[in-house]
Amino acid sequence: MVLGGISASRQVQCWWRQHHGRGQALDPARDLILGMDWLDHPTGVSTADQADGLLRIVDHLELGIIDTLIGASYGAMVGLALAQRHGHRLRHLIAISGADRSCPSAMAIRRIQREILALGEELRQPERGVAWARALAMTSYRPPALFDQRFAHTDPSQVAREIDAYLGHQGRRYSHDQSLARYRCLSRSLDEHCIEPAMIRCRVDLVGVDSDALVPLAQLEALAEALGPRARLHRLSSSYGHDAFLKENNALKHLLSSLIETGGGA
Repeated sequence: MVLGGISASRQVQCWWRQHHGRGQALDPARDLILGMDWLDHPTGVSTADQADGLLRIVDHLELGIIDTLIGASYGAMVGLALAQRHGHRLRHLIAISGADRSCPSAMAIRRIQREILALGEELRQPERGVAWARALAMTSYRPPALFDQRFAHTDPSQVAREIDAYLGHQGRRYSHDQSLARYRCLSRSLDEHCIEPAMIRCRVDLVGVDSDALVPLAQLEALAEALGPRARLHRLSSSYGHDAFLKENNALKHLLSSLIETGGGA
């Protein structure tokens, strides 16, 4: 089972195509690979709800036990929720850049995003609200140093134009595929996520990134300690922050292949 962030879908071969295919870590010729479209509802959807929905898919397909669940970002949170609620149905969890709960700084950023969504709704410009909420999110997915490097220019006017173009493009592209209601629902789901590590019994491999401000390494170190001997923490060095799981192809390819092949064994 392969689950990504809130913008991912069941089409793993699309959003994570660098790891999907013959000879890759996610090889459909070797394994049955499943993804999931995230549930959403006006009254809210928790990561526990997503985990329950995922298990219904598994039951409908009469698959029994999930050998490995790989989750990144929101998908890692859902994976942890499933491990807590249905641990007897999961042998191995690989959780990348996702923890037992959201840290306050990440919640603060998403709170501002939802206010932007509300303004877009009030102005009857929902797509514009989604676009600018997403633009703000992009500044948290990647570290400040990466922005400084990408938009390095001696002319401040040129820097402003390039930033406007970049954020505008990212926001518009996202707003074409994501409704305001769905974005708000999944944003709240991220903030409300909370699991108890002591209730998880399956093998867990956590993957953290040294430059990730949304899910800091210190938070994953604490989670690994709370999970105890059944968990290991793997540290990735990257300049891409929370987006490292989409960018660090070589490092993740080797790590995922090793973890899948060994089933997380020592």
